[in-house]
Amino acid sequence: MVCYKEGMLKRKIGFIGCYSHDVILMLTKALGSMGKRVLLRDCNSQHTLQVSVPMPEGVNKGETLFEYDGFLFTERSDDCGIPEECEIEIIDFGMGGEKEAVTGCSDLIVISDMLLHHIRRLQTTIIPREVVRACIMRDAYETVCSREPEVQSFLSSFQNKNIFFLPSDFRDVKNRYVCESLHEYNISKASAEMREVMYRLVGIFCPGYSEKEIRRRIRAGERRQYR
Repeated sequence: MVCYKEGMLKRKIGFIGCYSHDVILMLTKALGSMGKRVLLRDCNSQHTLQVSVPMPEGVNKGETLFEYDGFLFTERSDDCGIPEECEIEIIDFGMGGEKEAVTGCSDLIVISDMLLHHIRRLQTTIIPREVVRACIMRDAYETVCSREPEVQSFLSSFQNKNIFFLPSDFRDVKNRYVCESLHEYNISKASAEMREVMYRLVGIFCPGYSEKEIRRRIRAGERRQYR
């Protein structure tokens, strides 16, 4: 077991919503390709990330911090043991989290589909609008969303933010299942729309890099993984 010194994380990115685990894992990998040291924290009551990240033998889930595939993973809510070189923390809150934890994030990403019971629940969830960097609508088309009053009202609350629409695509459905079964999450195997979302999000969290350089680094990072 590696013992780390406690340190201050420079950026906390929270995910709120449903069907987010593949997006979170791909973003974590992409940020790693940009040279960022990432801590991934599972605070989702469904613990989908824990299913997608295999636990090392002898490690008790929820009690420790361990390294997997170039990033750090934990289900712990405290900051004990976070390494000083860790630059970014990504937290999965699921459909909601503790107020103090959510409001402590420097950035939030909201993910949903068009199901009204998901939209209505998110409308009552603590989401500080001022730090929402993106809203991702899965299995959704912009033209269809514009005709649904409740969905449109929900999206309008994120005015001037990055709103992405991801139509249903078999490649993304497969990626989502592969995350949980084979513990793989490949940006190169995602839909064109999903890849664009990844590049845009990395651009938000890694300012100073050109779009071309971001794409080059992410592709190079995935190629290295399979050598």
